[in-house]
Amino acid sequence: MLAKLLKYEVKATARFFLPLYVALIAFSLINRLLNPFEAVASPGSPNIDLNLQVIISIISMMAYFALMVGTLVMTVIVMIQRFYRNLLGDEGYLMFTLPVKTWQHITSKLLVAMLWAVLSFLITAVSILITANVQHLGDKLRELVDLVRTYLGPAGPFIIPAYIFLIIAFYTVMVYAAIALGHLFDRHRLAASFGMFCVLYFVYQIISAAFIFLLSTTIPDFFTASRMPTPHELNTLLAGPAIISIVLTAVNFTLTNIILQTRLNLE
Repeated sequence: MLAKLLKYEVKATARFFLPLYVALIAFSLINRLLNPFEAVASPGSPNIDLNLQVIISIISMMAYFALMVGTLVMTVIVMIQRFYRNLLGDEGYLMFTLPVKTWQHITSKLLVAMLWAVLSFLITAVSILITANVQHLGDKLRELVDLVRTYLGPAGPFIIPAYIFLIIAFYTVMVYAAIALGHLFDRHRLAASFGMFCVLYFVYQIISAAFIFLLSTTIPDFFTASRMPTPHELNTLLAGPAIISIVLTAVNFTLTNIILQTRLNLE
């Protein structure tokens, strides 16, 4: 049943993102062809042609930046909207009559939100590379991978994506927990959800700061040594925040699941 929920969620959200992705890539291709910084008047060409080209290029670049920002903002908005309206809004009456466990509803929303977050990042990165007309991209990517392996060891290229996925999951589930807590209020639930997010964020920042302080007192070499840390030391340093993020993600997920199971109020 989880697979069906995922399929339904992808179909429901794809109509928002696919047109944005197509438009973003299209404008990046246009900006690669119409670059105002490369516009040079050729001998005998009238100035009006150059001015028109520059104007069109600037308008195209502005549209591209608007689309790029809009894509990233839309990713966050759709993530919040789908969880709130689909589970806690009017659609919740239908969704919770399905023979599906509550945790499966949350998981489907989380996985699809992570999918679009990663795709939005990748599409945006590809559009920037197209616009910038980066030469020898394959060689530069290999150099980047080699650099990561130098600092984090052979597993470095896999550690960084895993860390990114973990961060996306952490903040997504924290938003879900804040919305669920805000829904416990009888009035002004959206404002209450925003307030709960601020509270959760503040609490988790305190936890992170306490961990960093503890780490600085127990392993001072990480912060005072003049030499470059070894890959093992860097991986050990990254492991702590990763474990904290996993634990807090599990806490947020469990909290959201309990509220939706026992305190759900769709009125």
